[in-house]
Amino acid sequence: MKWKNTLLSAGMAFAITNPAYAGSEIETLITMLHENGMVSEAQYGRLMAELEQNKTQAAEEKAVVEQKLAEATKPSDVEVTIDKGINIKTRDEKFTSKIGGRVQADAAAYGGEPDMGDGTEIRRARLYIQGTMYHDWGYKLQYDFVDTGSAGIKDAYLSYTGFDNLELKAGNFKDPFSLQEQTSSKFISFMERGLPSAFAAGRHIGVMASTTHQHWTLAGGLFGDTVSAKGGAEDEGWGAGTRATWAPVNNQADVIHLGFGLNYRETGGTNAARFKQQAESHISGINIVDTTTIAAVNDFYKVGAEIATVQGPFSAQAEYITTSVNRDSGSDLDFDGWYAQAGYFLTGESRQYKNGKFGGITPKANVGDGGIGAWELALRYSTIDLNDAEIEGGEADSVTLGVNWYPAPTLRFSANYVDVLDVDGGANDGDEPSVFQVRSQWAF
Repeated sequence: MKWKNTLLSAGMAFAITNPAYAGSEIETLITMLHENGMVSEAQYGRLMAELEQNKTQAAEEKAVVEQKLAEATKPSDVEVTIDKGINIKTRDEKFTSKIGGRVQADAAAYGGEPDMGDGTEIRRARLYIQGTMYHDWGYKLQYDFVDTGSAGIKDAYLSYTGFDNLELKAGNFKDPFSLQEQTSSKFISFMERGLPSAFAAGRHIGVMASTTHQHWTLAGGLFGDTVSAKGGAEDEGWGAGTRATWAPVNNQADVIHLGFGLNYRETGGTNAARFKQQAESHISGINIVDTTTIAAVNDFYKVGAEIATVQGPFSAQAEYITTSVNRDSGSDLDFDGWYAQAGYFLTGESRQYKNGKFGGITPKANVGDGGIGAWELALRYSTIDLNDAEIEGGEADSVTLGVNWYPAPTLRFSANYVDVLDVDGGANDGDEPSVFQVRSQWAF
């Protein structure tokens, strides 16, 4: 009998000292042995005390393991993804940020008159960060390293979207005017915008309210001058602008777009204005039409009309812009211009349209994934007239043929041939320059 007691005591001691075996089963066994007289009162008390101690130790060790496991498997408070840029957001989505940019490298060869030197340039080299704060607040800061100082600041604004379908914006950004101007330079069908971009409203510091819907948009704002303007002793210029668009048909590959814009600017202390344009090329820096500085200008306003369509791989758009210049002395002036263009994707893609402007191209099959990317042919005719009264800035017409290759959504290679049919009036009267230019673009 003695050897049985010894064996039982040894087994219970092992079970008690090993936390993995501590539990209600051991406690029941000890109680039964005590009731049957096989364990003395002193042994019973000691075993129960040791059992309780080991249960506490096991619970503490389990808690430590669970804590370490929870820390190891806890999701990060910040989520980072790479998709056409670097996207960062918190788990509660109170804060989001996207880092993106673009680099456009160009080369051009010129023919005809006036003399323009062949060359290369980095057309744009931009970085931006944009995002949201506390759900309803937005921001964007974009800088172009091709420019210097404050001239490199492109977008720099705060926005508020706490109202239904209404965005309020304050800072430096584009005036709401012109379809080809509202469409990013990353996404226009040609390397440069058409000749009427001489009437572009540009970016100014101001405030704007806008609303966007599937079938229509409306924006309007008040603006001061550019970020690099220095008023000195005189007041800066100021302006106002509005743009409305209507898309009665707006499906993924089926769009009809109509737009109308107004833009007004008072010249302020400069009391002058100038309108000029290159041959739809930027490298030479030579203007083929140029009013030079027009003195005694109190203000001017622009009116623009837009039409565009997307029908599967085919797209087309056209704009007409007229500019009226009011002078303190001399007769008032009227200038105008228009363009019409069409494009077709040989590989079946469609131009993307959203919120009254065009977006990027996503190839059906990327190069590197077994595809050939997206291939587009485009043709444009554009004209501008800067002749009126005694002002002979020149009138020009041009035809541009373009080829675009999109190996992937962030890459684009373009080739353009520009033929200026004639320059009538101005310093380049009778000239007919031509341009062949190419571009590589990385935009993310």
